[in-house]
Amino acid sequence: MREFFIPFRSRSEAIRFYEQLLSYNINAKLINTPSSAKLGCGLSVKLFARDMAQAKIVLERGRFTSAVGVYYFSASGVAIRV
Repeated sequence: MREFFIPFRSRSEAIRFYEQLLSYNINAKLINTPSSAKLGCGLSVKLFARDMAQAKIVLERGRFTSAVGVYYFSASGVAIRV
């Protein structure tokens, strides 16, 4: 199953987004942003594809302005923006 990650420019927003996802019973993980992605503050929220629709709603409603975008890793390990 494909996994996505959302990097943030603000560590506090990344943590707040992660906590909000958990409050909606959305399976997520708070991870270090992969260094190969060269994005954000160093924290990202990792999600499965099946949870992306709900996560995007939470992201929009919460006005998380420091979110950089939604990414996944290609087979070659390159971060690709969705």
